[in-house]
Amino acid sequence: MRLVFIHGINNQDSTVGEIRDNWMSALLQGWKDLGLSPKKPYSAEAAYYADILAAASDGRNAAVEMGGGDVSSGLATEFLRVYSEAAGVTEEELRAAAVAEGLDPKVVEQGIPHEGWVIAFAKALERVLPTKGKYIAKLFLRQAAVYIGDPVLAAKIARTVTSQVFERKPDPTIVIGHSLGSVVAYRLLADDAFAGRSFPLFVTIGSPLGVDMFRPILPKKAALPKPPIARWINGRNKVDFVTLGKAITRKSIGFDGIDDITDVIDNEADRHDIVAYLSSPKIARAVFEAIENSN
Repeated sequence: MRLVFIHGINNQDSTVGEIRDNWMSALLQGWKDLGLSPKKPYSAEAAYYADILAAASDGRNAAVEMGGGDVSSGLATEFLRVYSEAAGVTEEELRAAAVAEGLDPKVVEQGIPHEGWVIAFAKALERVLPTKGKYIAKLFLRQAAVYIGDPVLAAKIARTVTSQVFERKPDPTIVIGHSLGSVVAYRLLADDAFAGRSFPLFVTIGSPLGVDMFRPILPKKAALPKPPIARWINGRNKVDFVTLGKAITRKSIGFDGIDDITDVIDNEADRHDIVAYLSSPKIARAVFEAIENSN
């Protein structure tokens, strides 16, 4: 059995080895707490696209930053709108934060968020959210908005992840995606090119896939892609703002059948913490059982 880890946002300061070891350590701790130790063999590897995502969202290289009012940048601005409204941020508050970020007041007057300034307005929203008691993972809005708004970037990330952990690699495979990585992972696993693969367990944690506005960029499926996914569990902390507290349902993704797990370890300092998610008993046990039930 292979374990494949697909990271999310803000991992550009970590190496692929550090990500793999950190995630595996969290799982091992979860198993230890449960008194479990896999008897079946398994290996662990991580995909790595953090450098690509960071370069695209630094405010200089991102195609979506140039705006132009196309459909893609419209999705990025709608994404920011959804999170802004969920936090109860007013237009006035966001305008003030945008000016504080150094945007020209004349640009701000054109509307929030303005399609030509997606990254700058994401930074402005990140600035004001803590004043609303909403602590979101660092860089989530910026990096997620760029990913959503730039299909060329998303395709590059998909190719990178595929070549690293799927191409010419054996199955069965347990795939675990955190944060934006859950979106990257699902888009791959639901692609027709993966229909012949074997994924006994797909784990999403801290996932924004329950947020309706992601649906336009997802494969159109009327049922759980089975095969290749035999079982899908989604772990979410109800106060992890990245998830907006939402389960992944038919409304957001097009079908039912995803096991929703909200009984997770609560790291109050970081509700989006990968270590807390992976060491949570129900998630750790599900991964353990998938390994032990493998042929």
